[in-house]
Amino acid sequence: MDYPPLTGSEIWKRKIRTAFKGLDANDDGYITEEDFIIAAQRAAQYLGLTDEETEPMLNIRREVWKGMSSNSQTTKISEEEHIKITMSIFNESKFRLETYPRIVLTGFDVMDIDGDGRISKREFAAFFYGMNVPAEYSKDVFDVLDENKDGFISFEEYAQGHVEFWFGEDPNSKYNEFLGPLVQ
Repeated sequence: MDYPPLTGSEIWKRKIRTAFKGLDANDDGYITEEDFIIAAQRAAQYLGLTDEETEPMLNIRREVWKGMSSNSQTTKISEEEHIKITMSIFNESKFRLETYPRIVLTGFDVMDIDGDGRISKREFAAFFYGMNVPAEYSKDVFDVLDENKDGFISFEEYAQGHVEFWFGEDPNSKYNEFLGPLVQ
């Protein structure tokens, strides 16, 4: 993690607000465990999964929520709290070295529904659909992430985009829309 400390630039805040908007699945202005469940159910619906096939995805998303909420010790997180918490935690060297790699792996696992070690276009579109981003938009982001153009996103390709999105503050980065079009 050779990225400099985050400064909280306007482009970075827009990215974090975009992430918040996608995570707030019920659009009530807060991120809660319910939002993670709703997003998983939407993605499962998009993919036509059974309840049994959906359960592992739900479990992963519940674990992600536990990790997020343990930092704020609350049952709901507002947009401003999300920005503040993210900035603070992401600038901690222990977080960058020990926790963040697990977050990237978990994020990949959330999208790799069939567990084959790569993200298909359909799995990626389902993730976007679950985050209330039109699935059609996922194609452009998929094409950016699929650097070797093999029709799948590998863990390495995913990790590069993830890291650049969360730690990069370059307003011209091709990864700025990793989670969809940036909010204003």
